[in-house]
Amino acid sequence: MTEPTTRRQYPTSNRSVARARSDALTFLNSCGIARENEFASDLALVVSELMANAVTHGRVPGTSGRQVAMSIEKAGSVYRIEVRDTQGDSMPVLGKPGDLSGEGRGLLLVDSLADKWGVRPERVGKTVWAEKEFNK
Repeated sequence: MTEPTTRRQYPTSNRSVARARSDALTFLNSCGIARENEFASDLALVVSELMANAVTHGRVPGTSGRQVAMSIEKAGSVYRIEVRDTQGDSMPVLGKPGDLSGEGRGLLLVDSLADKWGVRPERVGKTVWAEKEFNK
């Protein structure tokens, strides 16, 4: 039997962050995890941070119509989020706690909430992923 998966495309706009978070919560609910569950809240926050980075830093300047792709896959008790954008010139880096520059603080949240995360360069752009295991 195939594990549940969701894949969506979003425009590179700030409104896409809330839409992706809502879509993630709907997907988790379809997997039997209530929106009020701490795991769902944590995963929704990870989605929000990855999407916010993609629509803010993953946009190629001077282009329009580009989209950000998000997928969530369930493999056993592990949920994997992937967010792909079209900007491959710079890779995200983990900020330092207390850094006031505003760069990389979202990834600090991802790093603290996810079991593991990383970045994969693509032919065009990059994919930032995070995994978290659901423990009942």
